[in-house]
Amino acid sequence: MKIKKWNIASIIFIQMKICVLIFLWSISCISQAKPSIQLTDPEHVYVIDSSYFQGWDPVEKKTFETHRLFFKNEQVNADSWYTFQISNPGNESIEWYMVSYNYGIDKIDLISVDDEGRKQDDYFRDTTSVYQRTIQHKQPVFFIRLKPGQTKTYYLNINNETSFNYVFAIYSHQKFFTHFFMEYILYGIFYGFLLFVLLYSLMHYILLREKVVLFYCLLIASQFVHMLFRDGNGLFLLLDYTEHADLIKNISRGFLCISLLMYTTYFLKIDIKGRLFKFIIALIIFRIIYMIVMLRDTTMFTFHIEMFFILFCTYLSIRSYKKNKDTRYMAIGLIILSISYFIFYCSINIVSPPLTAIGFFGIYYGVAGQCIFMTLALTERFKRLKFESYEQQQMNKELEQMVEKRTELIAVQNKQLEERSEELNLFLYSASHDLKGPLKTIEGLCNIGIADKDVSHVEIYGLIKNKLKNLEANISDLNLVTKLKNENLSEVQIDFDAIHAEIVERFRFYEGFSELNIYYTNTLTSFLYADLFSIKCIYQNIFENALKYRDSVKGPQLHTTVSEENGFVVLNIQDNGLGISEKVKPKIFEMFYRGNEKSQNDTGLGLFIVKLAVEKLQGRIEVESEEGKGTSFTIFISLIKYKE
Repeated sequence: MKIKKWNIASIIFIQMKICVLIFLWSISCISQAKPSIQLTDPEHVYVIDSSYFQGWDPVEKKTFETHRLFFKNEQVNADSWYTFQISNPGNESIEWYMVSYNYGIDKIDLISVDDEGRKQDDYFRDTTSVYQRTIQHKQPVFFIRLKPGQTKTYYLNINNETSFNYVFAIYSHQKFFTHFFMEYILYGIFYGFLLFVLLYSLMHYILLREKVVLFYCLLIASQFVHMLFRDGNGLFLLLDYTEHADLIKNISRGFLCISLLMYTTYFLKIDIKGRLFKFIIALIIFRIIYMIVMLRDTTMFTFHIEMFFILFCTYLSIRSYKKNKDTRYMAIGLIILSISYFIFYCSINIVSPPLTAIGFFGIYYGVAGQCIFMTLALTERFKRLKFESYEQQQMNKELEQMVEKRTELIAVQNKQLEERSEELNLFLYSASHDLKGPLKTIEGLCNIGIADKDVSHVEIYGLIKNKLKNLEANISDLNLVTKLKNENLSEVQIDFDAIHAEIVERFRFYEGFSELNIYYTNTLTSFLYADLFSIKCIYQNIFENALKYRDSVKGPQLHTTVSEENGFVVLNIQDNGLGISEKVKPKIFEMFYRGNEKSQNDTGLGLFIVKLAVEKLQGRIEVESEEGKGTSFTIFISLIKYKE
């Protein structure tokens, strides 16, 4: 009996021990379990990293810890399984999106299992056309649908021919569309810029027929195609052949390296008989062979080759700087591109979400910077060649001493010409725009009058007359600008009393003149000899502005004072009108600038004419204004005194 009792006690003790061990094991399992992703904030992007997922063995049905921050297929062309949980703690059903930041993945399987054990399978294959996907997006997108309070377990399988870090993130419906809509806009700006540079360079090649420009065009075109298929936007062009994206990307990378080397060779004028040129030819042959043999290579080795070519060309441009000053912009552009590639290389090896984003998008800034500075390099080269050609012609015709003097004069004239050319370009563009506006309006009114017989022709004629007045004002102001810029007018004795009376009489029938209280004081005792036309331009435009921008509510006033101070004639014109805001004040003297809605129908040349006239008189102008209180213009003109 004793043995039997001892056996029963032993069995009970063993069972209790087993229960305790099972309990402790379950506690340890719970402590090691990863937290689920709580989808609470629709404006937040939930990046799935190792704090949420674990490795998954589909055969043993077990999880295991990973030592990677993001998903990664440890072996190429082999399945890599991971598991994680997503929860909806809210009170409403939600439909979010899980997006892969890497578009070039051969195979993705996503299996979801809810609390009741129901499964749902989703998959992605890189052979599927963008236009045949559930969401027409360049990157793989999966639906995440959760009921209120529901938690689902997800099993992710990745299979790719390259071992890489793969980043997945979860977006709400609104956040997904706003985020990627802005991304597509930025891509559009970038590719539009590249296309503009390409077309600009092609135009130069058509005009000049130089090989260096041709290779630069090939370089930009290669970069355009390469970047398109680097970020996946090129998938929208392939229709049913998305599996060939890596092929096109590798071909474009090959052409990029070759065209960059050829552009550098011709730009730096490397001697075709030297060793360096032979080494460059060997590099080009190697790159062509590698491009053919490794057409579908997606390893980092191809990136290393591409980076070597960029660094090599950077070295050549820096080395040639002392011999050829044109290369300074080229060197700067290639240095910017090299830095962006280096940052991208670091972002791949130092896995960090901020650094990964900086590295990926940094190359776009690098390419844009390279295009800007290398285009400037070509421009500098063309300017230098043009100057050298002109100088050579002069040296054949004139003596060395005359050539040196002529060169100095040409340098000064070129500088002035560049300044005047820039100003003239702005002037012509703005003038044509302002002249075209009234003409287009008149054309539209004429079309209405022709098409609609019932319309009031008197009203149309009135509108046409107003637009013709605007056009006349534009032409008149443009004529004043041209006259002030180009004509040297004689100096006469200035009678400010007569000028004031003439201006007042000119604006007597102007709208609002009857409301304006005009005060005039002239304490000048000496004679001023100056350009009468410029004085009238100053007086008339400031007077007209005071009349236009009057404040009818508080009784418009205009005070004009002419006085003498420290060898200057001081003309002060002050009103109590609408005033000028501090934000607008620095721009009021710019050509065609209109500071507010009330001035949109004006020419935008009034105060610009005033500035030109003051500069013509070698004077200066000061403005004080406060919005809502009024404006004061003070003009200082050097006084030449003649005693009576």
